[in-house]
Amino acid sequence: MTTIEKAEKKLSVSIMAHPSREDFFPYLRERLGDVPMAIDRGVGIWENCKNAWRLHTDAEWHVVIQDDAIVCDDFYARAEAEIKKAEALGCECVSFFFGNRKAMEREKAMGDKDGHVLMHWVSWGVAIALRREHIEPMIAHGDGINIKQDDTRIAKYVKMKNVLVYYPIPSLVDHRVGESLVGDKSHRTAYRYAD
Repeated sequence: MTTIEKAEKKLSVSIMAHPSREDFFPYLRERLGDVPMAIDRGVGIWENCKNAWRLHTDAEWHVVIQDDAIVCDDFYARAEAEIKKAEALGCECVSFFFGNRKAMEREKAMGDKDGHVLMHWVSWGVAIALRREHIEPMIAHGDGINIKQDDTRIAKYVKMKNVLVYYPIPSLVDHRVGESLVGDKSHRTAYRYAD
């Protein structure tokens, strides 16, 4: 059993979920504790994404974790440590997942050397954290974009605001292999996973 230590002042967590993945919910509760869950009961991907982001507390950062994530041991302590590193580098977004995309060999090598990758783009939506002050502007920006992928809406906001994104290597979450709700079947496991 994992010890759950929440870093409420630094980080709050919510889960973006779909009823078809209800079998994963007990696992996520075991790993993350009794965090709030936005379950899509017919509202659609983007509306449910917005609901998940709005479940933040008054913590400095909030992370939305997808229901098909695999979460490392001691996630809260490890996530807070990575956020502190990200802050020292001027980052206001952290993605706790870096996928195994073949086109990113240079970035993988940088991550192996430095323990992180820095980009001005969010490439995967498995577990994205933002500083709390970015949440409502990101949602407003995303409302003006008509695409299915919620993570791409977030990515477009990050790029527009020139926000530096920090990816810890190894990743603190991995991605279950299975069908995507938005039809994307590529790069669905982490390049390197912490556990």
